[in-house]
Amino acid sequence: MVKILIIGAGNGGKAVLSRLLRFDWVEIVGVADINPEAPGMKQAKEAGVPVYIEDPFQLLDRLSVNLVFELTGDPDFRARLLNLPSRSFDIATGQVTHLLWDMIRELEEQETRVRERLGEQKILYEISLILSRSETPDQVFEAIVTGGMRITRMPAGSLSIYNKDRQELFLATAKGFSSDFYKNAVYPVRHGGLTEYILTQHEPVLIPDVVDHPSFNNPVLMKEGVRSLIAIPLISEKGPIGILYADDFKPSAFPAALSETLSMLGTQAVIAIQKQQAFEQIKNLSVRDPLTGIFNRRYLNEIIITEMDRAFRLHHPLSLLLIDIDYFKGINDQFGHLVGDQVLQDLARLFESIIRPYDTFTRYGGEEFLILMSETTEEEALVVAERLREASESARLLPENTALTCSFGVSTLAREEGRLPSPEEFIARADKALYHAKGAGRNRVHVFRIDFDSSMPHSVDPSLH
Repeated sequence: MVKILIIGAGNGGKAVLSRLLRFDWVEIVGVADINPEAPGMKQAKEAGVPVYIEDPFQLLDRLSVNLVFELTGDPDFRARLLNLPSRSFDIATGQVTHLLWDMIRELEEQETRVRERLGEQKILYEISLILSRSETPDQVFEAIVTGGMRITRMPAGSLSIYNKDRQELFLATAKGFSSDFYKNAVYPVRHGGLTEYILTQHEPVLIPDVVDHPSFNNPVLMKEGVRSLIAIPLISEKGPIGILYADDFKPSAFPAALSETLSMLGTQAVIAIQKQQAFEQIKNLSVRDPLTGIFNRRYLNEIIITEMDRAFRLHHPLSLLLIDIDYFKGINDQFGHLVGDQVLQDLARLFESIIRPYDTFTRYGGEEFLILMSETTEEEALVVAERLREASESARLLPENTALTCSFGVSTLAREEGRLPSPEEFIARADKALYHAKGAGRNRVHVFRIDFDSSMPHSVDPSLH
């Protein structure tokens, strides 16, 4: 512990005292001045430091002191102090005081940096806990973006995932932007542009002011008013998987040590995204038909209850198509099971190219497919079914240019239904319509209507379309 006495409590003495009070490795034994109202004397009293108005030389005879700050500005006093014959303490005066002051300032800055680093490490630890507990992609993405904003203390941020095959990024999540920002969910990686540059880096790219950056010309961010940004490339062993951004709406100065912490956050993000992607792939395998790649019956059972409940509650239409390949047993008998499997695969791809991306397309049975179509009326479902029927017949998916046909049963959850049917009842309606379509000669669409007798579903003659 260094024992310090400050002689001279003017503005200089007050400044030195305020800095020394921040350190626990010094003991200020007193502040002395001939003016009891000097600024440093008042501050010392408030801090509980002893103050002295007596002769400093008598004071030095009485106190145990290692270092004296001589801040009186009196050259005669300074000379007398320096020439004390029995002096056992060091003296800081003039330039020496300024040097010590600079040392103290540097120590303060080091202490601030240490506190900042400890704060950053604490945030990283908290982020790692949140990521480890996240169960869905949205939760993972949210934690990553929030963590980046906390560490950088920036008010906005986003995460984009990279699609290498298409050379584009899609926005996974964003915070702090206007609603217009989310309209640009997918954007290409322009050759020679800033985004391509970021994806080739292995450390964060820090732009204090985008106005001064020659490669920055992002109209979306410019419209949002972004002035500074940090881009953290997320790089796995197989290449880039995305970019984490932190943005501010004013120019920023970034501390040099920030890059290291952000790199650690980037590593955490890559691990979390890869784990989530692996989990989603495993989960995807459990709900996909291994032959055709479309959803299986297990997935249908999970989603149909939710879709039916939502449609019934909001009085929105929901339609279901049940499709059966005509004479599929004969196809297997005539051409073999390998051809039969190929037909199922080709037909699944054909239908998938026609229906909407958000329709639920499943393999319901051996040669049966089921399509659940939200926000779709009976008339709209009928149009789709006819398109699928005509496409399957004209595609010539069998050897020897043999035509392949399918039969369709359609059921719609009508707005006027008094009660919500069970999923089994809803599917049974389409199955009943399909049964009549096959009984009427196959290669046709039948629509079940709830106000018809169950034995007489509405029939659609393909010759009329």
